[in-house]
Amino acid sequence: MRSVRGFAQLIVLWALLLLGTLAMSFSFAMRTEARAARNGLDASRAYYQARTGVSRALALLSQPVTDNVLVVPLAGKDDDASYEARIVSEGGKIDINLVQEELLKEALRNGGLSPEDAEVVGDSILDWRDEDDMPRANGAEAPHYASLPAPVKPRNGKLESLDELLSVKGVTPELYMRLLSKVFTVNGLSPLVDVNAAPPEVLRVLPGFTKKAADAVVARRRETPFQSPSELATFLAGEGVPPSAVKNLSPSRPTRVYTIVSVGTAGGKLVRGIECLVEIGGAGAKSGKILRWKDYTALGEGT
Repeated sequence: MRSVRGFAQLIVLWALLLLGTLAMSFSFAMRTEARAARNGLDASRAYYQARTGVSRALALLSQPVTDNVLVVPLAGKDDDASYEARIVSEGGKIDINLVQEELLKEALRNGGLSPEDAEVVGDSILDWRDEDDMPRANGAEAPHYASLPAPVKPRNGKLESLDELLSVKGVTPELYMRLLSKVFTVNGLSPLVDVNAAPPEVLRVLPGFTKKAADAVVARRRETPFQSPSELATFLAGEGVPPSAVKNLSPSRPTRVYTIVSVGTAGGKLVRGIECLVEIGGAGAKSGKILRWKDYTALGEGT
């Protein structure tokens, strides 16, 4: 009898252990599902916060504004969700389709390339965009690209998008992300760089500029944008920039194409971003034309 009773107690203990384990597993699964649902909701909230930033930027660009207004980020907050949007004028970058050889190669050198690498990348970019099939001394034309493991055909004309540079001889993904994507554009619409809109990264690679001079330009235009070439030349002379540098700059040319980068957050952890290229045709709510749109996860997922 005692053995039967002991056996029954053992069964009960095992049953309780099994039930406890099942209960813990169920609780863990429910908590995981609840967290996943919360993360999914926060991801959607973060994304639409980013879209709100884009909408505000488009609304601002549809009205006549000065460039020193555009340097201020647009921001908003709703409980634990928020966004921040920045507007970058493509006119403040170097147009890869219009830049002259001398400026192109000096910008590459000032951006950290060795003289030899600057010659290779510079000549290859010029070969990619020119219409002939004669390679420059350090460049490449169709035969080189046809011999690659993944053959490509050079444009032999103006680049339609900046990421074409990733196919150009000598251009690595690291170089593209670190330098080329930050200082060059295919939407500048002029061989001149808009000094009132140029990011510091662009100013620092221009001939004659130092980091100190670039920072001084940014600080000055934040208060008062440059109005004339003579005003710009006088200011740059005071910063030790040679007069020859002014020929690459313009203080007043109109800009129509902008990059908007908007980042939304929600729940304190989840972050979503949008980067879009827009062309502004004139005043009015429908004046913005989306040329390119990219959604991305700006930071690691929260848990």
